[in-house]
Amino acid sequence: MCGCKRGKGRRLALMVALALAGCGDDAANDARAAVAAPAIDGAAPGQPAGGQPAAAAAPAPMQGASAAVGAAAVDGGRELAHPEGLQMLLFAYRLEGRVPPIGEWAAAQQRVRSANEFERGEVLREERARLQAVYDGTAQVGRLRMNVGASFSEYDASRGGYYLNAFTPGSLFTFSARPDGSRSETVSLRIDNPGELNFWALDPAAAQELLTKNGGQRNVTLDARLRITGISRRSDGPVLSATLLGYTIISTRYRQPAVLGELEFHDGKGG
Repeated sequence: MCGCKRGKGRRLALMVALALAGCGDDAANDARAAVAAPAIDGAAPGQPAGGQPAAAAAPAPMQGASAAVGAAAVDGGRELAHPEGLQMLLFAYRLEGRVPPIGEWAAAQQRVRSANEFERGEVLREERARLQAVYDGTAQVGRLRMNVGASFSEYDASRGGYYLNAFTPGSLFTFSARPDGSRSETVSLRIDNPGELNFWALDPAAAQELLTKNGGQRNVTLDARLRITGISRRSDGPVLSATLLGYTIISTRYRQPAVLGELEFHDGKGG
């Protein structure tokens, strides 16, 4: 059974990290750039407004879909934190063993096509270097970290806890990018854990205290940690599979992050 954990040191680090992620200022951009270079002009991030990946119902398995990633590729020790759509697309290229057409993408960018004949060569080199940096930033990655918006239910007295609506086995999150500035490409991320992933066990007093701490609101942010386990391909694009390792439940009321609890899944198994 999963439960809440409290740790002052970890709580402070998570609060600072989430504050950066939620501010949209230069500090937040610098934090994301530490993982990989920013997306190219015109690339659509994998998150809708608010910085959350878009969740969708899990589709039925596609006949003929096959794993295309070796164990070495998914056992990397690096973490890709809060990835944008272009990062996820290039990560999928790497896992599938495909070479991204960086030269073609760079040449198609608006700033390259609109540059005059004296500057065009240098602008093209800059675009190629930026795309290459994003691709290089996906090397030896085996884990992901992303923020997911969620809400929790009314208290279930029979079980003793809340239900969160973000994660269930088979949950699918989508990321999109326009690497050539026009045509959109989609990458999906599927949660492959067995068992229950969204029950937040609390005694009544703690549950009431946390609801009060969240200003009576039920919206929270889940700072999720995932391990990549494979990749397959569907008609609409690549699908990465991942095991949810756990998530920290955070209140961002009045843009003041506060840790409310944490769930962990040992060996990828739910409660």
